[in-house]
Amino acid sequence: MDSLPSETRSKLLAAASDLLTKGGPDAVTLRAVGSQAGLSRTAAYRHFKDKDDLLSAVAAENLDYLGEQMRLGAASGVGDRTPLLGALLGYTEGAMARPAHYRLVFGDFQIGNPSRDLENAATTCTDYLYTLVSKGQLDGYVVSGDVREITALVWATVHGLVDLTLAGHLREPRTVDGATKMPRLVGLALQAVTPSQSR
Repeated sequence: MDSLPSETRSKLLAAASDLLTKGGPDAVTLRAVGSQAGLSRTAAYRHFKDKDDLLSAVAAENLDYLGEQMRLGAASGVGDRTPLLGALLGYTEGAMARPAHYRLVFGDFQIGNPSRDLENAATTCTDYLYTLVSKGQLDGYVVSGDVREITALVWATVHGLVDLTLAGHLREPRTVDGATKMPRLVGLALQAVTPSQSR
């Protein structure tokens, strides 16, 4: 008996995720995904319009995962971490745990026709960061100013730390090791948007 459509889609996405991890976006084709999932080589064509649609689904899943990591980090209450710092550390840990997925979303590869689900997942993540920055301003640990600009600065800085670490550029002996120093580096980055009296 065939799997239910949702089960089949889940199998296909898991297979696509595995292929992405092993070989990057070029390894993720509809035929390869069907074969990897143990289904007919054409099964993926019944669930995804084309490769862009399939990669959009994988990318949206990854943004959902990163969003969940941020929420868990924000709620962790570890030490004296603010929700914003906790969320950013959750983001960096999630990105470092799944580098191929992170690069699918933020690397050089471009999904030609992103799906609405992918666009919505990106908006959800961004809106969550806006909320945390805004709350930080209300609680007095983020400087006043345009929330979108401050969020862009914080996210771009953290993204740069992750990207340089994944690329192998942020490592000893030339510089500090990004993988082991990430919490410290993210904390230092946030000092740029911390009111001077709160430092």
